[in-house]
Amino acid sequence: MGYSDKYVGLLKTIQFERYKNIYGILSAAISSGTTKTAASIEAYSGVELPRNSKIQLCVPYRYKSITLTLSSALETGDTLINFDSVTFNDDFPAGSSFARLNDSIENKYKRFFVEHIHMFEQGSTHGNDLLINSFEPGGGKYNHNSGTSLATGQNYNNNWGTKFSIMNVPSFKCKLERIIVRCGSNGTTNEDWKISLWEKPVNNNSTSASAITLIDDFDITCQNNQSYVHHFEEYINYDLTEGAAIIPSFAKTGTIKRNSTRHYADITLIFSYNDA
Repeated sequence: MGYSDKYVGLLKTIQFERYKNIYGILSAAISSGTTKTAASIEAYSGVELPRNSKIQLCVPYRYKSITLTLSSALETGDTLINFDSVTFNDDFPAGSSFARLNDSIENKYKRFFVEHIHMFEQGSTHGNDLLINSFEPGGGKYNHNSGTSLATGQNYNNNWGTKFSIMNVPSFKCKLERIIVRCGSNGTTNEDWKISLWEKPVNNNSTSASAITLIDDFDITCQNNQSYVHHFEEYINYDLTEGAAIIPSFAKTGTIKRNSTRHYADITLIFSYNDA
């Protein structure tokens, strides 16, 4: 090891320690060439680091490091750091430090907001996507027949952005980070269904149609038990188009489609943006 690497590494370690940028200490060595998705650490005692945060694993007093992306949040008390799969390019002995990257300071400008969707459906016997009742949007009733099974790339009337949208994407750069779904029905076996979220650009002061894009969807297998609650939680990190509308839809996908069956869903959308 040259003197340059030695002293740069020493200064780097001192800087991390002085500014308390150490997130964890590696408790078991990792050999060069090893592919891993997690590493053991001494119990973490800092603030929560969200999924997709980037950190460095550094060998103490040396200029050797590797950048990792968290695949799940790091919380107080955790003794394991989970990250996206990576092949280590050097040996990292026990005692190596998980440290903050310089660009993580930008997270102090990160802000969040939440949108809630309530869905209720009853009365249809077809498999087309249903949209919110635009005459009573506050009721959360999804009983407007779109006339088709929606798909990415299909063009629809520009007024869908006013009739069936639950949110207009703000003008500042915005991400949909997480989708949380709880839903259920009093349906029987084979009365399966689907919830979808679509993004649709809106042409302001215009009549021009635009194409929809699927953001995410959730297939629900009916459990023949109205007390059963289905749960989905997706970390999506989806870059939204400025000014677009977000449009949910509901569709019956099972071989049985009864008009008497009731379907319910509560959906939470968590968005982020930088306020700097």
